[in-house]
Amino acid sequence: MTVLAFHASSQDGAFECLALAPAAATGDGSGRFEVNAMYVTGTISSVALNGHTAVLHGTANVTGLGAGHNLPFTATVQSGGPGSTVTLEISGLTFHEILLEGQINIKQS
Repeated sequence: MTVLAFHASSQDGAFECLALAPAAATGDGSGRFEVNAMYVTGTISSVALNGHTAVLHGTANVTGLGAGHNLPFTATVQSGGPGSTVTLEISGLTFHEILLEGQINIKQS
């Protein structure tokens, strides 16, 4: 399970992404997503808009998978509600996420 939050303007913003894993692979605890698999927190330095898609670039600190400091990241987000997609590339890893709840709004000025 992944929790995602960000806000961005044409020049800057903030990005947070927390990926939780089950406490156990099977059996008791396998349905409780409470282990920090990866936490990404950083700043957005640029945004490129293309229709209903925004590409966010920035640097972040990462714990868990791909841990490091001041790592470059790219997040590609699609506007819309549940079913919209987010792809995060960081630390040589790529994560494909599907929004289950919430809303991503992309507004061109």
